[in-house]
Amino acid sequence: MNYEPSARLVPMRDDRWQPQDELLNSVMDKCIDDAYRGANTNSAGGSPIMVAGGMILLVLGVILAAGTGSPLLAVAIVVAVALGGLGYMAMAGTPTHVNKLSVLDPIGGPGNLPGGYIVHPKAWQAGMREYLIPVTDRQFRVAVRICREHPGSVSDVIRLVKKAEKHAYQHSAGVEVMDVDVFKVAARWTAEHARNAPTMVMKVAAK
Repeated sequence: MNYEPSARLVPMRDDRWQPQDELLNSVMDKCIDDAYRGANTNSAGGSPIMVAGGMILLVLGVILAAGTGSPLLAVAIVVAVALGGLGYMAMAGTPTHVNKLSVLDPIGGPGNLPGGYIVHPKAWQAGMREYLIPVTDRQFRVAVRICREHPGSVSDVIRLVKKAEKHAYQHSAGVEVMDVDVFKVAARWTAEHARNAPTMVMKVAAK
């Protein structure tokens, strides 16, 4: 069954594997906390409004007390107005909004995470779902299957899968391309990339 990309849930591999990197997880926790704390700070504009409203109600109470000659009646009216105002603010208040795609900006965004984090719940709390919206269901399924073996980032995994899908179509000879066709190409390229990755790192370090 296909779902809208924006409604995707955290995927689970057949082997139930998820990356375990406590340091990276703690950094992601910090990014998530900072993002929500910043959103709450930006949405805290109600405090000055409440202070100003309180001052207006105080003045209104003085005027009513002087005009009606009944302090108790003035207090009752002011309390009723205040309760009405608080009720309106509660109904009109908007929930805290966090731009999920920007949560991990301090570490380069969701695409900069290691490839295996495609299947990590914490990454999905921090914008992975939104980052993967442009990815088709087939590309998504294949990416989940190869993400454990791929030595690169999430963006590297997605890029490789897209190229593998294109390659599969180019060599399909008119036959319908299935997930397994794309996976075979992607898995082969991933294995080659994994073999070459240590060599590439050593060459860079030697420069």
